[in-house]
Amino acid sequence: MEIKLTPYLLLNGNAKEAVTFYADTFGAEVESMELLKDWPHEFENGIPEGYEENVMHAHINIGTSQLMLADALPGQDFTAGSTITIMIDLQEVEDAKRLFEKLSVGGEIDTPLSATSYSPAYAQLTDQFGITWQIVTAFKDDEQA
Repeated sequence: MEIKLTPYLLLNGNAKEAVTFYADTFGAEVESMELLKDWPHEFENGIPEGYEENVMHAHINIGTSQLMLADALPGQDFTAGSTITIMIDLQEVEDAKRLFEKLSVGGEIDTPLSATSYSPAYAQLTDQFGITWQIVTAFKDDEQA
């Protein structure tokens, strides 16, 4: 099983500023930064007013590592300093299912494992030790949503 772990920081409306700060601090490359307005299909009732310019996903390449950032979504709990998740980047849906089942034992499921527009198997959960994990599986070349 091929696994890549990535720290994922959740911020409270200032992720753009953090992307600039971390890229400058580490002399890093900003691979991408997508705003909520770039993802209208993820919001059934439309993007909440005032959140259009918030960051949905940002990727920064720091050396051989990657850091991801996003702004908290409307209604999502935010406590400064405790909003770090670890993203498990997988290639196979079966691996995602297995890790989801194991990590969720004794924990709390925030987002059940399901297909999204960006992953055939995505989930978010908090394990029994209070660590929040995101599981994301890559689309194969022939199965893009």
